[in-house]
Amino acid sequence: MNYDNLVSINKLREDINAMKLLSLFLKPELQKKLEEMEQQVDNMSEQATLFNSRFSDYGWCAYDSMSVSLMEDANKAFEEHEIEAAEQVLIRYYKTDVKKIIHWIKSSSESFAIRYDLIGQFFEDHFAERYYASVPLALIIIDGAANDFTKSKGFFAEGTSVDVWDCLVGCSDGLVKLKDIFCQKRTKTNRAIITVPYRNGILHGRDINYANEYVSCKCVSLMFAIADWMKMKDSEEERKTKFERAINPPPIIDSLARLQENKQAQREIAEWKRRDIIVDRDIPTTGTVKDYDGYSYVVAVVEMLDAWKEKNYGKLSNSLRRMFPSTDSASKRAGECRKLFQHKEFSSFELMEVEERGCALSKVQVKVAWITMGDIHKETLIFGCVYESTTDTVGLPWKCNGEWVLMPWDIRGLTG
Repeated sequence: MNYDNLVSINKLREDINAMKLLSLFLKPELQKKLEEMEQQVDNMSEQATLFNSRFSDYGWCAYDSMSVSLMEDANKAFEEHEIEAAEQVLIRYYKTDVKKIIHWIKSSSESFAIRYDLIGQFFEDHFAERYYASVPLALIIIDGAANDFTKSKGFFAEGTSVDVWDCLVGCSDGLVKLKDIFCQKRTKTNRAIITVPYRNGILHGRDINYANEYVSCKCVSLMFAIADWMKMKDSEEERKTKFERAINPPPIIDSLARLQENKQAQREIAEWKRRDIIVDRDIPTTGTVKDYDGYSYVVAVVEMLDAWKEKNYGKLSNSLRRMFPSTDSASKRAGECRKLFQHKEFSSFELMEVEERGCALSKVQVKVAWITMGDIHKETLIFGCVYESTTDTVGLPWKCNGEWVLMPWDIRGLTG
């Protein structure tokens, strides 16, 4: 494993070592936390290295979202009972517990997102043990998604690079080794049972007895590894920029100016006064955006409802973006919004309660009515309205340096 490229882990180790030099001046509880952190970092690196060295030849590799406990269990089984027992640990996981997180694959990249239905069918076949169907479908999904992602080559194609900056799956040789194994040439028809998803042999009809839990589970593991690769590759430049900022602090004069700004912001926050708002007395129960001048967080809710009414799913999905995984693209969110709202024809709304809990946090409770299949539905939705900065300074509504973001505190009536 090329630890030189895992810069965030290396930086964390450096920080821990620096803190250890000052450990005599730390409280006992902080010393203990420092030791625990160091053990966790070392254990993660050790477990991942052992995992790849022991299991990559058999078609498994460590990836960023793989739990350390799964690596530990597999490594322990290998040390106590050899490879057969260790593979059974992994197979049990990929046949059962992995169900809880399969949505990670769908939300990892646009290339996987547009194959939403195919991925769902793959997992349905996999969990039902229909391996004749699940295995080739997985290989098709992986190759197509990688082709879209690289805009040139599929995952199994010669020359496809899986290197990624500061990424476990991109800095180790596990995924590279799997790629070499899985795309081996299979030029003769083979009737023997295989336990590795040889892409060419399976899709070209040469490996006949591929339908078993070993092959299908390794396809699941591979799909997660590639999803991590795509996600980390997409965020590579942003992560590099954030890392550079973290290790290169601004000049002292900039820091002093920022400190002064923060002090002023703290004074303004302390002077802020909460308003007791009664609906239908201070603000109307229903109305347009103009009717809520001075209550910008309510405006954010009304604008969201207007987008629903106008069937503007792009704008609606942006207003409700906290309903979706942060990795989803704008087009993915818009598509999900369309699925959720296209059969719900907006009718009306009534504000039920508005509560200012802080200068940048308010609660809005609204009853919404819509029509589905000729039937009227009414449900009460509760949103937390949080003012988030769009600059490097503290977000304050009166400075207009941010935007109100809707947090779906209780929208069960909408999604149920």
